Amino acid sequence: MAEVHLSVVIPAYNEAERLPRVLAAVTACDAVRQVIVVDDGSEDDTAKVAEGFGVQVIRLASNRGKAGAVWVGLQEARQPIVILLDADLQGLQPHHLMALAQPIAEEGVDMTLGVFRGGRFWTDLSHLLAPWVTGQRALPLERARQLPDFSALGYGLEAALNKFAREHGWRVKTVVLRGVSHVMKEEKLGFWRALAARSHMYWEVGKGWLLSLNGQKPDHVRRFQGKI
Repeated sequence: MAEVHLSVVIPAYNEAERLPRVLAAVTACDAVRQVIVVDDGSEDDTAKVAEGFGVQVIRLASNRGKAGAVWVGLQEARQPIVILLDADLQGLQPHHLMALAQPIAEEGVDMTLGVFRGGRFWTDLSHLLAPWVTGQRALPLERARQLPDFSALGYGLEAALNKFAREHGWRVKTVVLRGVSHVMKEEKLGFWRALAARSHMYWEVGKGWLLSLNGQKPDHVRRFQGKI
């Protein structure tokens, strides 16, 4: 692969326990030149943990949701390729970041989607059924600069990014992240709180799919209803 330089944006909310695994892999990747952790109003030591790795940390005074945190991080990205990662990943290795970046650097792809395989059954299954929900992505900085403000979309971010890419003719490629998974909400929150969190997440995902990033419903929105 030709030499690439990467910015990595990681939104994090109460992830002090899980974030070190992700940052250990990210900071071990030779191509990474900038790491931005956006502490989304955490009530634990997420920011302190991130600072311990010597990365750039942005502390938000209140919780803005995933899309809000990612939007803030993207404004600080400076390298030619930007990678978006969740803060609770398991099994992430430096070569996974290169796998996300390679199609952009060598094939001119506009966005890559990293899907889980060979990690955990339930996370593998979710990405098998709906690969478009993945939070592990890469895109050229120039493409990131073309995105309108999506900060209010919460967990609808990924669906809206997919919609924007389709509407604007971006080339999108799926990349297998073998051995990677993430901690499930049930493990973080317990069953009932996780159920409420998932319900809210799916509501925001649905809104993200049905709305364009400029906040307007596209003319062909009816074509996608029920076919997510």
